[in-house]
Amino acid sequence: MSTRLRRTVLVAGLAVLLVGATAGPAAAHAIGTGTAASNYRTTVRGIDQGRPGLSVRSLAGGQLELTNHGPEVLVLGYRLEPYLRVGPDGVFENQRSPSAYTNRFATTPATIPSEFDPKAAPEWRRTGDGPSAVWHDHRAHWTGPDPPAVKASPRVMHVVVPGWEVPLSQGDRTMVVRGTITWVPGPSPWPWALTAVALFAAALAAGGGYRRPRALAVVALAAVAADMVHTAGVLLASTAPVSVELYGTATSAAGWAVAGLAAWRLLRGKADTGLLYLLLGGVFLTLAGALPDLPALARSQLASGLGPVATRAAITFTLGLGAAMVAAGIAGFRAPHRSEPAGVS
Repeated sequence: MSTRLRRTVLVAGLAVLLVGATAGPAAAHAIGTGTAASNYRTTVRGIDQGRPGLSVRSLAGGQLELTNHGPEVLVLGYRLEPYLRVGPDGVFENQRSPSAYTNRFATTPATIPSEFDPKAAPEWRRTGDGPSAVWHDHRAHWTGPDPPAVKASPRVMHVVVPGWEVPLSQGDRTMVVRGTITWVPGPSPWPWALTAVALFAAALAAGGGYRRPRALAVVALAAVAADMVHTAGVLLASTAPVSVELYGTATSAAGWAVAGLAAWRLLRGKADTGLLYLLLGGVFLTLAGALPDLPALARSQLASGLGPVATRAAITFTLGLGAAMVAAGIAGFRAPHRSEPAGVS
């Protein structure tokens, strides 16, 4: 089999793998391990009738985290049914609660299956061993269209929900978590977009298009480093199970491996196969590492354990350098065939 035919078969096989791998995890990188970027900020103001050892805080995407070091507390659902139990024995979810079904979705579903009955006897399932519960609560985040005030003045801060409430129960004592939802305008994305274009042009210039393989190896390693920083921030902010986190980062990890292989081949002077891996690694990093999280460049509330500037910079570097990898790989793949040194496979 000729070298060009082997390259063609390899491209076809990896392209099929790429399409299958990025169908789910590319979106999960932004949502499954954390939440999508937004301009709506959820704030917890306090707990009416709260007791020592009980606290609630807001996390990214309207998630709430309740920590209870005292007697067991019930979180009541949207129909005031028992939804969560949080106490010294761990965290339990009522499998018959309509809220348990509703909270599986980013927006409130139109219908709820009949087996989720607020009047049914609770069926408790342990979901955690510690004293803290994290859940996605539709009462504490904005999912509808932007309200008229925001549409009229999108660059101005607006309090869109002045008082959301989540009721709690502890024995015969009733408590209420109260908070607000505020529209916080995001930054302009144009400086970041221009930076990505500049990085793209600089990387291609440094690589001489496709003629300087060692420079392109540095570009590939820099793109991998940027996406690793971005992914680390997502994981630091994530409250998802480990299995979901692994699923959400699978495509990025594949991109790191392929881009690393490209750098290794290019540094060894094996440009033909190195450029092929560079192309594929760039596609993985761009599709899975940068494009799903582009809204973060223009949003104020980011699901990342890093600061917003570091998060946006990591996305920008991944986008600009990843796109340069794709362009250089395509240029090299389409260039007239160059024989590799004798003895190189």
